[in-house]
Amino acid sequence: MAYAKVEHDVVIDKLMEVFRSSGYDGASMATLAQATQLKKASLYHRFPQGKEEMAHAVLRYVATWAKSRIADVPVVSDSTPEDRLDTALKAIDELYDGGRLDCILRALSHGSAANLFQKEIGAIFETLIRSFKHLALEFGHNEQQAQQLANELMVKIQGTLIVQRSLGQPSMFKAMLAEMSAKFMKTHF
Repeated sequence: MAYAKVEHDVVIDKLMEVFRSSGYDGASMATLAQATQLKKASLYHRFPQGKEEMAHAVLRYVATWAKSRIADVPVVSDSTPEDRLDTALKAIDELYDGGRLDCILRALSHGSAANLFQKEIGAIFETLIRSFKHLALEFGHNEQQAQQLANELMVKIQGTLIVQRSLGQPSMFKAMLAEMSAKFMKTHF
């Protein structure tokens, strides 16, 4: 009997879905295998250290995404700051499917996972904050304002994801992104 080959990126996407919805502690090997359409033995073949290695692979994927979709936007683009901010915020919107998806960083930052992945999650947030701070500086904000805006954006993303899901109001996420975009473009706040 021939086995279907499942591409690595597809496996990572499916693992991320399970970790997002169940957290690290709630994600069983059976659930992870079912989501990836692989047998447990195939998962262990790809990830010999098991669930922990799978979560590390998901975080590497997110770190690469943050670098390519957010951090490198100002570096590789000769477009305007407005265009780069729009591109970065659209990437955030896509990552969370307009606010309908939980944050994978949040999902892997509590329970028994809190200490396992703290450094990786912290590094991803630092990349995002540094990148948005750079964008705020391009709009003419001073260092303190730029840092404040970048921090505020990260806090608002996380808070809005929780509140909007709890209230069942999906429009809150896009409204928050629009509000933050306006704040970035306004140099006096």
